[in-house]
Amino acid sequence: MGMRKERKRRMRERMKATGKKRIASILAGLLAISLAIAGCGGEENADKNGDSSVTASSGADAEGSSDSVSSDSEKTLIFATSQTCSTLDPANEYDSWYTVRYGVGQTLTQFDDEMTAQPWLIEDYDLSEDNLTWTFTIRDDVTFSNGNPLTAEAVKSSLERVFAESNRAASFFEYEEMTASGQTLTITTKTPCANMLGMLADPLFVIIDTSVDLEDIADVGPIGTGPYVFSSFDVTSHECKVVKNEQYWGGDVPLDEVTFQMFDDSSTQSYAMQAGEVDAAYNVGMNEIDQFKDNADYTVSECVGGRTDFGFINQSGVLSDLTLRQAIIRAADRETYCTYQLNGAFAAGSAPLASSLDYGFVDLIDENSYDVESANALLDEAGYVDVDGDGYREDTNGNAMSIKLVTYTTRPELGTIAEAYQTSLEEVGIALEVQTTDSDTCYNILETGEGFDIMLLNINAVSTGDPENFFYSYFVTPTENNQNYNTFGYSNETFDSIMETLSDTFDTEERKQLIVEAQQILMDDACCIYFCYPIMNLVSKDEVTGFVSNPADYYWLTENVDTE
Repeated sequence: MGMRKERKRRMRERMKATGKKRIASILAGLLAISLAIAGCGGEENADKNGDSSVTASSGADAEGSSDSVSSDSEKTLIFATSQTCSTLDPANEYDSWYTVRYGVGQTLTQFDDEMTAQPWLIEDYDLSEDNLTWTFTIRDDVTFSNGNPLTAEAVKSSLERVFAESNRAASFFEYEEMTASGQTLTITTKTPCANMLGMLADPLFVIIDTSVDLEDIADVGPIGTGPYVFSSFDVTSHECKVVKNEQYWGGDVPLDEVTFQMFDDSSTQSYAMQAGEVDAAYNVGMNEIDQFKDNADYTVSECVGGRTDFGFINQSGVLSDLTLRQAIIRAADRETYCTYQLNGAFAAGSAPLASSLDYGFVDLIDENSYDVESANALLDEAGYVDVDGDGYREDTNGNAMSIKLVTYTTRPELGTIAEAYQTSLEEVGIALEVQTTDSDTCYNILETGEGFDIMLLNINAVSTGDPENFFYSYFVTPTENNQNYNTFGYSNETFDSIMETLSDTFDTEERKQLIVEAQQILMDDACCIYFCYPIMNLVSKDEVTGFVSNPADYYWLTENVDTE
């Protein structure tokens, strides 16, 4: 027992040292960037568009400057982000998020600061007594950016395209019939959908004009109803420009052009902000955010949202053994990760849903909380022992055993967590191989169900106001009609039954109780490691106003964003 306590002490010291090394590395990187910019001049970095840039024809002037300093004749802004889309087609995977984030598209409903769905492109709604037919009254004062009116028929056509083009749509709800007359849209679902208003607030259901030619939508983007219009998109750098919608139904739009620049590295993004090369930034890294909080030249908007850093455990390979899964979860010292590696900017995880959400966090029982001695005991008893004396355990057949974790680069904490977890598993004699790639590749790997033992992803688990759709997308047993992201072999009949009941339950308190029960099942089955809960942030220069962090994480550029 004394030896294990000593290993625990050494592990904590290694983690502290690792955190210090990471900060030193970042500072060195910033110095190198500073010298490079001083030698080359910042002007060359102002425009990253190349031959692969595509210009959209969305009913607005596509010309403009990427310079972050507004001239007397126009107001421009450069926004730095580590999150981007692969195409501009909102039906492609999660690319719809950027149609909304970039201020081009809007949904029928939107979330307020309490994650309650409110009318956006609708005026009112009604639900039939059998809880199957929803009747929506579409606003009659809205036009698309090309001047076409927003009618119920236009909304119907847009929603039908989503269901035809996206394999995710059916995981939200399935409709029996959809009809349109004037400004009245009627949707009859196959089964009751208690969270329909929240489902329709998801960016996947952004309303676009389908009466135009959509052949090149992936390159030029859709025509939406928002305050901005897609102007250009570089398929290589992912730089995207939007210009003001001169016909915006919501009134005058303050900015003439906004450029969204992609940064793979959070320290580079932070330096660009400090150097004045960008005017605002999303998700500034945990090691840089304090530099802006303590500086009156910047405004920081933070929000504890519904995101969790999930480690999905693939049960189709070596981790099919429940005992092994329990052991590797108990080896994860999440409190230490958050305190030292993540600079206190994250809350330690234990359940699927963040501690800030009202879903019984304190009532859930975590039998796999951090306990390295228990992890070692489980492994010993199950026959995972170090046969050849190399410091790493072999499997129960005496064969070399290695676990592969896959994650992506654009969330800076993910690589930090992977590195810290690798150290933790070494302390219990398990080798962890870490593969870091881009987010698109991660999801491509996840879809196959192969090439990973743990998939580390950052996900907004309440993207529709509550976790119903998230649970369906990642944990419900896949069927022919629901080909979800649960490719990692998890299946529990009781969990599936609870989810069926949840879809039919309209009472708020009953829904909460079902969600608590569903979480407990997932925790007991050790199908996932819930590493931590991040705090989202939007940082802007002091002269920039209107950037407000929202727990939904959908609303970046709105008609309220302006520059003095």
